[in-house]
Amino acid sequence: MDALGSIPEFDQKALSQRWRDGFSTSQEAFEHAVYSHFTDFVPLVYGTKLETDKEERRARKFLFYPLEEFMCQGDPGLIFQQLGHAEEPSQLCGHNFKNGEPTYSCRDCAYDPTCVLCITCFQKSSHRNHRYRMSTSGGGGYCDCGDTEAWKSDPYCLLHMPRRDESESDSGINLPEAMRIYVERIFTCMLKFVSTLLTWEDNENLPLGLGSQSAWAQNQPYMCMLYNDEVHTYEQVMTTLQRAVDCTKRQALDYATIVDREGRSCVKYGGQEECSTVKETIQRNTSRHNSKPLKVEVMRKELVAHQQFALKVLGWLQTVSDKAGSIRRLLCQVLMEPQNPRDPSSVSVLEKFIRADTTLWKVARVQSHQLLMSCVLKDPLSKKQFSVIFTKWYSFMVREFSEDDHDHDVSMPILSVQIFTVPSLARMLIAEHDLLSVIVKAFLAACEPKKKDGKLSFEGSDRNNVFKRSMYVLHDLKYALVCKPNGPEEWSDALRENFLRGLTTFLQLLSLIQGIDSIKRQVGQHLDFDPEWKGAFTIQIKLEDILVLFCDWCSADRYLLVEGYKATMEVLTTCREARGRDNVTVGSYTGEVIKHNVSFDSISIHYPLNRFLTALHLHLEKFGISFNSPELQNHSLVEMAHSVDVPMSPVLLDIKDLMEPALCIQVLLAQAQAGMWRRNGYSLQNQVFFYSNLRCRQEMYDRDIVMLQMAASLLPGDEFMIQVLNKFGLLPWAKMEYDIPGGQEDSVRQTVTLAEEFLSLIIILMGERYIPGVGQVDKKATVRREVVHLLCISPMAHSRITKSLNEDINHETGLDGVLEDVATFKKPQGGGNGKFELKSQCYKEYSPYFYHYYKAEQAKSEEVQRQRKKQNEEDLALPPPVPPPFTQQFQEAIHLLDCDLMINILTIVLRRTAAPRSRSWSEAQFDRVLFIIGMALHEQLRASENGDQSFSFLTKAIKKNESSLDQESILSLLQRLVHSPNISTQESKDLLAWVLRKFAEALKVIDEPVAKEHVDSIAKCTDLRSGEDNKKKAQAAAKRRAKIMAQMAKMQRDFIAENSELFENTSTEASEQTAEVEMAEMPSGSDGDTAIALGPHQSSVKATAPIHVTCILCQEEQKVTLSGRAMVLSAFVQQSTVLSQNRSKLPANGTTYNPLFTPADLGRGTHTSSCGHVMHHECWQGFFSNIVNRERRRPMRFRSSFSYDIERMEYLCPLCEGLSNTVIPIVPPLPSLVSESSNSPEIRFDDWLDGIVKTVVNSIKEEEDKESKDELLFKPCPISSITRMMAESVAKNFQLLWEYVYDESSGSFSDGMKEMVKKFARDVYSFGLAVEPDDENPRVPLMAWNTCAYTILALEQEFQRDNVAVFEGMTERQTALIGALVRFAAVTSQVMSPDTIKQHCVGLLAALIPEELERRKKLSVCLLDMDLFHLLTVLTMTLPVLHSTSLDGQQRSSSHPSSLPTGGLLDQHALQLVFTAHLVHILLTYDAPCEDAEELESTSEGYELLDVYKVLREHAHVVDSALPCPTTLLLHVKNACLPFLRCACILYHHVTGVMYPPELTCKNSNELRHLLRYLALPAHLPDLFTKQGPTTTALIKSWCSNANVRERLSASSEALVHHPLRLNRLIDLPQDYSLLLNEASTFKCPKSDGDDRAPTRCLVCGRMLCSQSYCCLAELEGTQVGAATEHAYYCGAHCGIFLRVRECQVLLLSNKSRGCFLPAPYLDMYGESDQGLRRGNPLTLSPESYQSVQKIWYQHNIPQTISRSLNWEPGTNFMIEWHNL
Repeated sequence: MDALGSIPEFDQKALSQRWRDGFSTSQEAFEHAVYSHFTDFVPLVYGTKLETDKEERRARKFLFYPLEEFMCQGDPGLIFQQLGHAEEPSQLCGHNFKNGEPTYSCRDCAYDPTCVLCITCFQKSSHRNHRYRMSTSGGGGYCDCGDTEAWKSDPYCLLHMPRRDESESDSGINLPEAMRIYVERIFTCMLKFVSTLLTWEDNENLPLGLGSQSAWAQNQPYMCMLYNDEVHTYEQVMTTLQRAVDCTKRQALDYATIVDREGRSCVKYGGQEECSTVKETIQRNTSRHNSKPLKVEVMRKELVAHQQFALKVLGWLQTVSDKAGSIRRLLCQVLMEPQNPRDPSSVSVLEKFIRADTTLWKVARVQSHQLLMSCVLKDPLSKKQFSVIFTKWYSFMVREFSEDDHDHDVSMPILSVQIFTVPSLARMLIAEHDLLSVIVKAFLAACEPKKKDGKLSFEGSDRNNVFKRSMYVLHDLKYALVCKPNGPEEWSDALRENFLRGLTTFLQLLSLIQGIDSIKRQVGQHLDFDPEWKGAFTIQIKLEDILVLFCDWCSADRYLLVEGYKATMEVLTTCREARGRDNVTVGSYTGEVIKHNVSFDSISIHYPLNRFLTALHLHLEKFGISFNSPELQNHSLVEMAHSVDVPMSPVLLDIKDLMEPALCIQVLLAQAQAGMWRRNGYSLQNQVFFYSNLRCRQEMYDRDIVMLQMAASLLPGDEFMIQVLNKFGLLPWAKMEYDIPGGQEDSVRQTVTLAEEFLSLIIILMGERYIPGVGQVDKKATVRREVVHLLCISPMAHSRITKSLNEDINHETGLDGVLEDVATFKKPQGGGNGKFELKSQCYKEYSPYFYHYYKAEQAKSEEVQRQRKKQNEEDLALPPPVPPPFTQQFQEAIHLLDCDLMINILTIVLRRTAAPRSRSWSEAQFDRVLFIIGMALHEQLRASENGDQSFSFLTKAIKKNESSLDQESILSLLQRLVHSPNISTQESKDLLAWVLRKFAEALKVIDEPVAKEHVDSIAKCTDLRSGEDNKKKAQAAAKRRAKIMAQMAKMQRDFIAENSELFENTSTEASEQTAEVEMAEMPSGSDGDTAIALGPHQSSVKATAPIHVTCILCQEEQKVTLSGRAMVLSAFVQQSTVLSQNRSKLPANGTTYNPLFTPADLGRGTHTSSCGHVMHHECWQGFFSNIVNRERRRPMRFRSSFSYDIERMEYLCPLCEGLSNTVIPIVPPLPSLVSESSNSPEIRFDDWLDGIVKTVVNSIKEEEDKESKDELLFKPCPISSITRMMAESVAKNFQLLWEYVYDESSGSFSDGMKEMVKKFARDVYSFGLAVEPDDENPRVPLMAWNTCAYTILALEQEFQRDNVAVFEGMTERQTALIGALVRFAAVTSQVMSPDTIKQHCVGLLAALIPEELERRKKLSVCLLDMDLFHLLTVLTMTLPVLHSTSLDGQQRSSSHPSSLPTGGLLDQHALQLVFTAHLVHILLTYDAPCEDAEELESTSEGYELLDVYKVLREHAHVVDSALPCPTTLLLHVKNACLPFLRCACILYHHVTGVMYPPELTCKNSNELRHLLRYLALPAHLPDLFTKQGPTTTALIKSWCSNANVRERLSASSEALVHHPLRLNRLIDLPQDYSLLLNEASTFKCPKSDGDDRAPTRCLVCGRMLCSQSYCCLAELEGTQVGAATEHAYYCGAHCGIFLRVRECQVLLLSNKSRGCFLPAPYLDMYGESDQGLRRGNPLTLSPESYQSVQKIWYQHNIPQTISRSLNWEPGTNFMIEWHNL
């Protein structure tokens, strides 16, 4: 190779011969021959900067094809094809998922959630009819179709059905012996090459003899390679690179993007010294502040080329292995066999990759993992062998990964999910290789640095990520435990023993957590610093599923359960805290309690060992074992414990020791509720919150409750009660003497709260039996209870219910099997989320003391239930529901209700209730006591039904209390309380009545005389709300209401009588106003029944009533006048492309664009919207000035977080907070400003047109236009000169058209009105063209008129979309906006330069008379390229000024309005002219459809129009092969001109004030006829062409024969705009969301050619973009922006609406700096969206939701929606850099 890098001589045959010679000699000689070839050609291919295609061609020719040809010893393509045909297709799909590709998991059939299908297999499988979950892949996995271990049923799709029995499948290597040897040698050689090159650390020398000794090679430059890490940010890397290699910001960004995507990039070519300098600079700049520096290596160019080739070889190996199963198995064999079998320490290539994984860069890691995925893991035998190797190196991998900084997704431990989730492999690894112990010990090793005094200790200042990264191990432990054997045949002794070994090791981990983060109550002062608490809860959350799985394993086998129970007890014994005992007495009972005071001693919330023992205890009864069974006392596991270094003690704990932590925590919760721990800061609050929070409560709070229930069943009731009372500190409270005054009131209040919490705990222990093993229930009943109590708070959406339930290891809540039984789904009529409402029969299951309620939820649920009862006219009691019976092992717990201490406490509370005064009583205590009594009565009735005589609550409740002075029983106390004044609430009274009725029900079961006496006494006292009482109460209430109403009526009559004169005046004004309004709304015209807006027959009655508005700032009402205080309407002006008919055009340059002629394609327009709120212009100016001053005081860094940008003149409406950036001046109705002259001119359209033509011809000045060939100078010719060229009668009437009579009563323009008119015109000009404001620019009035026209067009299209008539769908706000815009546009000509206005008018008219311009050889705008409604609007506003004079012939002063459009003959003729041009456009651009054989019946109008069509086409030199059907043509023309007429109707209604006919307020077939009549246009359309006169005919001919028109109609011309205009809509979306996901997964970034992380589709044009990625940043207006922001500028004029496919959300963008997210219009079966695909339910397109998104777009509400979103949720959107999306 010479210095230029030319290709050396390459001879395929000679190369093959050299390789064969080496092959026949030895493996070493063969490898030397291959590597020698690589030395020559690898630098040629990968060491030069070639284009990708050329590089691939060279690599194929010089490198890969020779390898394949030598491997096959023939044509590789043919031989590979033969091998593939010889083998049966694999039943395993094995499709490797790309990042973002949709995956499907069947909730019914999948073994676990990691078992997924690709979209192809899913659509061909039976699972699509099951319950399935959809998600997106993070890349790296593969499709499990065909894997029988992944599916409980239906493992195959139709494409992968096995063609023969699985047992007959071939798993050998079926290659010809000679080929096998060649393939094996090639694989050995190439794997050695790859593993050596990728792990090579010497940057100066090359391994394997690859270094060339030529002078050229020695002079090759070095490369400075920058490596990726996950520590430094993009900005840090870019800044460093700009300093180190002197590159631009964009180049630095490209480098950083490559480094992030591939793991490394060359940032400098050059000499070794030069590269070393760059290396030192980078490392020095990134090692500041004690941070780890970026890794940089200076490497020889040859070495980099060989490493690049090694990566390509990994991909090539995958490709070759896919050719045939035998080749794949042979590759796996070579991968996993030792490289040197003679050396015991030699490792395989696979093990070499495992050892070096953390030293590889990102793309090398990914490629090596992909090789294992596509080869090893697809072959069952190889996968098993790999799993053993993986387990062997597991601890090493975890240690290396923990100290690494790369993501878990690109590290070797990620492959654990592919191994440990396979049941057969996991069980084999547990039984034969002690997998569980290996995993747990790996985590224990990571815990060593965190240990302190034998416990884990977390410091808040510790930022080391090693421990955090090591917690990924717990995921692997979970995967390994999922494979629980399902039957006796799957168990083995080795599996049992090694599981117990793993469990014992796991218990050692739990012992490190037992009792950590203990806290002590602060008494004197607050804590200075909150202690660390998050670490322990993080581990707890990670361990939740693992604890459940260990328990499931133990519960599946008696031996495991017994041994696991004993092992847990042993570990608990070693962790026991030494606490003394003491005796306490309550009443006549004395018991032994543990000495530990929660108020003063340390306490922890973390006791996982106790809770795990509780979980095991629930399964004892299933095997006939109890807590005191002898087999649980044996210590056979002590020796095994010692073998794994776990110290154990033969001393066991009693039940009091076991219950102590759980009881202490409940006391802690009660004391926190009483405010006793307020000085302990937020740390305690957070721990208490998470303890009972959904995320942790299943394995914390719920287990503690079960532990207390377990203790209640094992201890005598009195003994348990004394333990609880002592721990709560309520022993004094439990005595009647406690009420004697004395002590501190604070202490008493705390005691009252503690007593309430104590009673609540008793209710929970006795009522919460809905856990399998505690009560006789199943898991479905547990879920049912949760759902019932959730829906008792309020109706809820499915997603909210799901979020409120615990998930199992498969992310299932069990909700689907319960919801239909307890709730009814109701979907709202207006769209939105459907909600579930509880069925009426389920309300009886409600308990206000449900233990998963927070206090707020409890209060809300009680309120809702009482309101429901009140509406149903039921009593307000919320009695306890009947609980399910306890299981046998928990049955004794019910005696807690009938023990002596419980009876004593109930009696004490009832006596305090009856007492006149009690300092320790509260109504909450009384309610809870009633609830407990109700629960006891439920148990009494159940005991009676079952014949159980041991439960004696009723006997004790009716028995007189010998120890009390009054000797009253519980029943007698309840009866005495019926009329007690201490019970203030009706709810308590009703509950008391219910309890007494329940007593009566229970007493009826006892057949004794005493019982009957009690029943009679109860019946007498429980008539609390008899029918007569209720009737009396209702009558009294009615009398009170009647009396109040009578008093109010008398006061009204008296007031009216005293102020009769005022009321008369008021009624008169109101009636007059009503009459005026009614007259104004009455349609009338010249014929008495039709409203006509234009011409001499214009309706005389107009809406000219003065406008009265109220300022929203000062609340002052104001009449709108020209000379008064100006009133303004808050408005928002924005550029728009919503109506665009051609999105391929680039936006015009605002500084040079001429807006006189709006393009027919409406590419970009200026739209104005308003919220409709009015202010005085002075009030608004003061308000806006305050905003500006406030924002200027605000630091710059905080300004971007707000929903408006003061730099763009934006503000929020003071009333509705709608986004605004200008104000529209409100002008009085135009007819009230100018009254027409008494002289009524009469001039035919043709004569008027002749005058207009003469005006245009004489207004073009040639002599002053010599320097420019294209631009014209218009100087309007005086009307006197024009009239001299006309007949006298015609001239007089022509001149009269421009004579007006000024209405003196209207006044002159006030300064405020002038200022506001100019301001709004200036703002529209500035925002519409994106230029700086300039009052003197002649384009200012044009932009003002154009925004009026564009807004009307947009509004009319909105009506078309809604399929409503032109005035049917117009809201009051839209009417106010359009009226303000039209009146503003009309008076704009009065405050601008008259010469400028006249020049614009002549310019427009010149475009309509192209013959003169063509004669002068000047460029003119083609008629087919102009939007004629814009032209009509501008012409209407400027034409009155063209020859405007007062009656004396002088120009009127600009302080008075003059020359306004009034709807007279001038406006009528102007409309007719433009409408005729519009019809010409329609007829010239009409494409006649192919007619059916059957002709439609035609009318005379159709034939006449066809004749016009032929003449026009003939003038335009358009040759038609066939003529259209007359009727079809007529229908098309009518349909095409309808939008134009509707817009004109809106315009002239607001110009003239003539009310529209009622027919235009509803959709009907005669809409066109009514529009034509209202606009004074001929109803017979051909008359516009045939009955006007020669001037009109000549003008029409000139339009058609114009050179521009002929060129545009030619076949080679660009597309024409056809009418009616296409109604733009957002793109059509597929019905199934997974199709979108699948499409997005195939999208590659157009700049980096890599998979896009956030593919985003523009909903306007459908283009897919690479959003939120540094690779696609572009510069826009001097700012680096993302692909979506850039696209929004071109496609939507800075407003964009996108669908982020993988996140399932709609993205709105506006003006680069703002945006928001909306739910995507895809809903699940419950009518809910799923942003981020968190739930994974199948999603389908919702037309209603998509329509609401459409409305945001076509109503120009994107900026408003974003602004309101930022206002409502400022925190969520604060940190998002919208411009980077």
